[in-house]
Amino acid sequence: MLGTTLAADATAQQRERWVAFAFTGADLLVEATPDGVICFAAGPFRLRFGAEPESFVGQRATALIAAPDQSSFGVMLGMAALHGRTSPVVLHLNDAARTPCAVAAMLVPGPRQRLCLTFGPVAAAVPSRPAPEPARLGGSGPFGREAEAWLRGGVSGSLGLVEVQGWNTARETMSEPEFDGLRARIGAALANAQPGALAGELADGRFGVLSAGRLDMAAVAGEVMALLPDSPARTADDVPGLVLALGGHGLTPFQAVRAARFALGRFAQEGTGAVLAEGAGQGLAGVIAHAHAQARGMRTAIRERQFSLGFQPVVGLADRAVHHHEALLRPGRGGAAPAHTPQEFVIFAEAVGLSEELDFAVLEQSLLALDRTRGTSVAVNVSGLSMQSPAFRTRMLERITAERGLAGKSGRPRLIVELTETAEIEDVAGAAATIRQLREAGVPVCIDDFGAGNAAFRYLRDFTVDFVKIDGSYVHGAMHSAQERGFVAAMVQLARSVAARVVAEMIETEAQATLMSELQVEFGQGWLFGRPGKLMAVA
Repeated sequence: MLGTTLAADATAQQRERWVAFAFTGADLLVEATPDGVICFAAGPFRLRFGAEPESFVGQRATALIAAPDQSSFGVMLGMAALHGRTSPVVLHLNDAARTPCAVAAMLVPGPRQRLCLTFGPVAAAVPSRPAPEPARLGGSGPFGREAEAWLRGGVSGSLGLVEVQGWNTARETMSEPEFDGLRARIGAALANAQPGALAGELADGRFGVLSAGRLDMAAVAGEVMALLPDSPARTADDVPGLVLALGGHGLTPFQAVRAARFALGRFAQEGTGAVLAEGAGQGLAGVIAHAHAQARGMRTAIRERQFSLGFQPVVGLADRAVHHHEALLRPGRGGAAPAHTPQEFVIFAEAVGLSEELDFAVLEQSLLALDRTRGTSVAVNVSGLSMQSPAFRTRMLERITAERGLAGKSGRPRLIVELTETAEIEDVAGAAATIRQLREAGVPVCIDDFGAGNAAFRYLRDFTVDFVKIDGSYVHGAMHSAQERGFVAAMVQLARSVAARVVAEMIETEAQATLMSELQVEFGQGWLFGRPGKLMAVA
């Protein structure tokens, strides 16, 4: 009897899905968890992606979207989770044709919350951005974040890396249309390596492929080599490929994320050989093992403060007055750390489990800088990895509350904590309590890189914060796309609905500053207002 009832319920639920499907006029219908993992799919998936809809269950919905549009899609999911629904937005599918699609999302409340996503045809009158070049799939940011999301969710699969030697030479010897055509063909070959695969160009001539299945990177590299201009001297070594398994590596999700982030960073900077030198021949576990063998140098560099801080101004867009400065890490040259760029330094520290030590050292140095100046305010970054740790949260609160005068004579706080999305914070209650205590101590909290990933939206939902910093990719995109401007406006409205003030980063031109001001962004940061430098006293 119970089985009959359950079967009837399932049939009724399926009928409701298809009725909704018919009324939306959608081509594809997807249900996903609030975190974006597909739990139901229907429609002509085989026509679009070469695989049945059932094969996408368990994958992240982001994999359906072309990488340049993935950040926008992430914003959509975040908006739907917080506001309940979104209006249709034109995005491109991750199929071979990069088909433009009108995508809408709605949150179905209840004990088993889910997001209903519809992918429908684009009306002729609806403006759309040009379809992205298949190879130029969003750079390392969206591609890296998607790889990390798979690892955090325990999804198995493959991360493939392929490098084209002589890429710049090809650029110089080919006409611009020929080179653009080459890049497009390479992108299509990578994206079609397997059904539902996600491809991204991490740096010039360096590409990544993310797949739920097992990748044959030798075959993929061979396809890429066949697309390159003929050369008598060309060999298979000119297109080295490497594949790292995402599952079965014996690492915790956090360890796997750190290893993948470090490997992708090294690949983007120096190519396949550099990743192999970091232990990638033994997979993600090999990357972690190799990094730990060099951890002593990083620990020494942090302990002995073999780094400096540059302070970049954040100004009011209305009056251009400096509101505060962000403390940005600058590694010392010739130090003990096996990393020399700011990004590499931070990623390596995370990979070997030293993010807490690094974040606390930056906090200490920032407080010392504040002690030597007057009338200044400084924002310090605290990673999601550090905020996971009860010990770090306690230590940070004790150090901050022991510091006098952080509220400032004018009542303006002298210290701001920026929460970065380096990892999903699982201990939401503990982190929320710490944020509440920081604010009670007169230290505001800012969500960094808002819109760059889904976690930032969950932070806005779970934590009470004072500032939201919009990811710089939206600042640049808004100059050329009405859709991106709409996303910025929606994020501003969302932040203001929870009484958070908005900062836009990476502002480099007056035109960008004017547009952000028109979109009601209150503060700006970027080279237009000043590069990182010494912290100067304000009278």
